[in-house]
Amino acid sequence: MAALVMMTVACNNKSQKENTAEGEETTEQKATWQTYTNDNYGYSIEVPGEMEKRETLTEDTGTIFSFDGDADFTFNRIDITGGKQIFDEEYTPEKVKEEFAYWTENKEIINEEVGDNYFTYTIPGDDLTQIDYYCFKGSTYVIVTICFDNEHAEALGGEVADHVFKSVKIK
Repeated sequence: MAALVMMTVACNNKSQKENTAEGEETTEQKATWQTYTNDNYGYSIEVPGEMEKRETLTEDTGTIFSFDGDADFTFNRIDITGGKQIFDEEYTPEKVKEEFAYWTENKEIINEEVGDNYFTYTIPGDDLTQIDYYCFKGSTYVIVTICFDNEHAEALGGEVADHVFKSVKIK
């Protein structure tokens, strides 16, 4: 994946131009979306409409959306969590870079991108791919992890992952 996203301060980007032939729809355009909102930490995010929200023990910070139904362990999922810095310390561009270094230390990653208020990277695998996206505003953070097997790469990777990440909004 090339550069996944270029974000504004609130981690939401203006609409991008489509690079497809006239009349041809992209995977993202064909998808339907549902919005998950977390009032506790003041953020929202769009996920594919056909994914099911899982019951989790961390409902105050976030949730999980899955394609795997009621399975105990879900491979094809979007994990969403949010929170605030202890003592309401604000995230500066330098702090974001420190967080990136911390979260990627000793991991084999590709497609990393670091901005002033976000970073993203991919952990590739033969059977399972994981894309992590972190977004920061003020003292609030949102972490989105998208995991998928090869069969669900089109449904959760590429344009779909781009849309999910661009949709993150922090109040």
